[in-house]
Amino acid sequence: MSRWNLRPEVMVEARDDGGVDLLDPLFERLMHLDAAMVASLDEGDDVALAELDVRHFRSCPEADALRRAAWYARLRPEPAAPSVPSVDCRPLAQAVAALAWADAWRDAERWRRLIEGGRAGGGPRCLSGLIPTALAAEAAAQAASLPLSPMATSVVTGSRALVDEQVGGALALVRGLFDAPEARAAFGAALGRELARGLVLNAWALMPGERMAVHPDGARYAATLVVGLNAGWTAGDGGAIAFGEPGSDGLHVRSRWLPHLGDVLVFAPTADTWHAVEPPTRPRYTLSGWWLG
Repeated sequence: MSRWNLRPEVMVEARDDGGVDLLDPLFERLMHLDAAMVASLDEGDDVALAELDVRHFRSCPEADALRRAAWYARLRPEPAAPSVPSVDCRPLAQAVAALAWADAWRDAERWRRLIEGGRAGGGPRCLSGLIPTALAAEAAAQAASLPLSPMATSVVTGSRALVDEQVGGALALVRGLFDAPEARAAFGAALGRELARGLVLNAWALMPGERMAVHPDGARYAATLVVGLNAGWTAGDGGAIAFGEPGSDGLHVRSRWLPHLGDVLVFAPTADTWHAVEPPTRPRYTLSGWWLG
């Protein structure tokens, strides 16, 4: 076993002051250890060893997986640009810009970039501030006043109410924005899916401690839509939609989306689009639904 169980490629250079420098050529990192730290490591001090673990200098399953991934990244050729036919997005983007989105989203160029990003193979698409603030606030208040039905299953704990044609007010306006032909065409272009009319939309409330466990969404869903209805939301409030890969120790999170007031998330679910809604620390309201395939 190498000194301090370092990964074999990590180089150790002693310094005149009794400290050492650790050079990790794989991840191109340099760590300076003073003499006191070296002494603690030589004595097997757990706190000192944890300092190396956190930076993945020592051998462990997670560090080994990172090392393999780094080597594979260097050995494999660069990914080719997606082979997609050229398309003029301007008419579509201009048509969507005529809808009653927030002012910033009336810009056709913004929609063109969203669509091209999806055509290039982008994942979940976040549209920050898509719903005008006043409309989003009205929808949030209306959602909180709905007679919500509680759910308690192995996957979901929370409450919901269907937002269908019988529901009026701000929620009806928001629902109409997403079921308009121009919107369905634009979101479909951005996700590479054809979105048929007939959006199924629910108002959801998650109270502190409630959550949605890791799941990939149903096979019948052509696209998933989430609208944030929470003013002043912070990372510390929890309640994020976390995307990643499930492992033996839980979901390995790649990204998180917070349900800010007026923000919108859309993605095309597949059998391995694993995600979860993490427990909030204060009441969390969203609109969540699907265009069915």
